[in-house]
Amino acid sequence: MAEKLKIGALGNSKMLRRFIQSPEISSLATIDVIATRSEDSALIARKNYPDRIICNSYEAAIEMKDLDAIYICLPAGLHFSWAKKAIEAGKSVLIEKPAVLESQDAIILDELAKAKQVLLMESWWYRFHPLVESLRKLITSGCLGNIRHISSSFSYVNPDVNDSRWQAELGGGALYDMFSYHVDFLNYVLGIRNQNIELIQAFARYQHGVDACISAELITDNGAVCHFVAGLDRPSLCKTFIIGETGSVEIPHLRILPEFGESRYILYKDGEPQVTSFEGADAYALMFNQFASACLYSEPSPVPFLDTINNTQLLERIQTARDEN
Repeated sequence: MAEKLKIGALGNSKMLRRFIQSPEISSLATIDVIATRSEDSALIARKNYPDRIICNSYEAAIEMKDLDAIYICLPAGLHFSWAKKAIEAGKSVLIEKPAVLESQDAIILDELAKAKQVLLMESWWYRFHPLVESLRKLITSGCLGNIRHISSSFSYVNPDVNDSRWQAELGGGALYDMFSYHVDFLNYVLGIRNQNIELIQAFARYQHGVDACISAELITDNGAVCHFVAGLDRPSLCKTFIIGETGSVEIPHLRILPEFGESRYILYKDGEPQVTSFEGADAYALMFNQFASACLYSEPSPVPFLDTINNTQLLERIQTARDEN
């Protein structure tokens, strides 16, 4: 394999701009090829990325022998089928979240990737920010004692009715788009997984045939109460609170985009609030480098696909609870 991982992107989403910059964000990987769904789409991609190879079909990129990996930034409803084709072609795969919409599809991809001996990873970029790593260590240390309550809001206003997030047939809706961050936060930072959730209540407001906003309460087997809100049609403070028996944490913003610059969280314990600050960091670049390193040097995935399976199982349960109301 080459010194740099050569990647082909399926789709020309806004997210792609995070990974194609000048200078390159990674010393280990480059996105050399962009595959679009039609010649019209290819014309737009050529205008946006004149120095890249542009294909007018997804198959063309998957079939390129000099590409090591495929980055899938298509609408969520298309992820499974194209990830499966890429893995079958012997390519490692990085998939935008949500990787899939059904846990059985996640299991199929995981088993196929193991059989083909390629790396499969969901693009949970926020995990790689130093703030999130610090939070995870804080929780693991037991500093807060037993966790009693967790609340978080993560929403924004998406005014583009033609966006795939408003299209039910493309896997749109707030649950799998924004709410999935809450589920992964539970899993990765707090160690609370699907099997730890005993009770779920969920309610949604609908627009354009999808859940535009969803609110859910989850109660764990240890009695912790988790309250989460996510939406595509509402502004949000995007704050997160973790309340334990011996301390609490306030996170002004858990998903820190590179342009946010400095970030912080506040620990309330033993008197005065303790502020932990972090310099600006590009979590996308950090994730991209680790994905490339794992592919190049046959390392384990930085985001185990078992987490994706677990997350999707919990999202399915929340979806069921939502549909019952």
